[in-house]
Amino acid sequence: MSLAVIFNGQGAHYQEMGQDFVEVYPEAKALYEKVELLTDYPVRQWITEDFEALEETRHAQVAIAATSLAIYESIQAKLPAIDYMAGLSLGEYSSLIASGMLDFEEGFELLKERGQLMTDHCQKLRETSDIVMEAVLKMPLEEIEAVIGEVNQETEQLYIANLNSSTQVIIAGTTTAVDQFKALARERGYRRTMPLKVEGPFHSPYMEPVCFPYKNAVQETSFSKGNIPVISNTTVKPHTVDEVEELLVRHLVEPVRWQDTIDYLVNHGVDKIIQIGPGKTLASLLKREPNAPETLVIDKVGDVDKIEEFLGG
Repeated sequence: MSLAVIFNGQGAHYQEMGQDFVEVYPEAKALYEKVELLTDYPVRQWITEDFEALEETRHAQVAIAATSLAIYESIQAKLPAIDYMAGLSLGEYSSLIASGMLDFEEGFELLKERGQLMTDHCQKLRETSDIVMEAVLKMPLEEIEAVIGEVNQETEQLYIANLNSSTQVIIAGTTTAVDQFKALARERGYRRTMPLKVEGPFHSPYMEPVCFPYKNAVQETSFSKGNIPVISNTTVKPHTVDEVEELLVRHLVEPVRWQDTIDYLVNHGVDKIIQIGPGKTLASLLKREPNAPETLVIDKVGDVDKIEEFLGG
């Protein structure tokens, strides 16, 4: 058996996420307390009472990563050796912290800075432009790229932001460009799209102004080899100490190559995956893929009892 642990990003969080682990596992409670002390953010209050605060990236990133890592800390002793880690978008940071490549304290300081920079930029964008993200469903990538090429003939306004699976690609661009894309896609027989409720056009060149200040923050952060290889969203290779700083900056403006990440894991022998964190987004994406590894979601305390059977007794 070869095991990978994956962490989800923004979008699947929900009120009370992770709080059942706080009630049962001292490790989860201690982790939330540590994050709140480090960031001076009332993370559990946002999760339980002021959930609307998580509509802002600066709050959501810290809260989701804290929840994912609280769950991981709670179950870590029940897991065998982990061969790989990965995470979609924000989840990559949870992976880096869990693997030991990114120190816990420095990791949450970095996430707080990243979230603040992204929220500030997205708020400025909304004042001057109308940029959205849209999920394109069941349309081949080559067709998507061709339509984007048509839309961008005069001015480049539309980009691929996430390559999530063979049936889901996320695009980012102006409302006009996205509407043009949908019209051209319909002409080709593809009608299924879905707007995303996100604060900004993440993983696209629209986030370029964040890169310079974020680069400064990353350069002040120390990284180590870590205990478990973490697959980069950007290169689909294991992160290295020499390249991780550059890749985390590029991560802001380049597509998340999640489908390629899963292919990498499969090609390197992974046959079981545990998804940790709120929601079941990543497991749902895997269900649509042929030859995908068997996957278990650990989102609730009740899921923990499934681990032993899932891993083969």
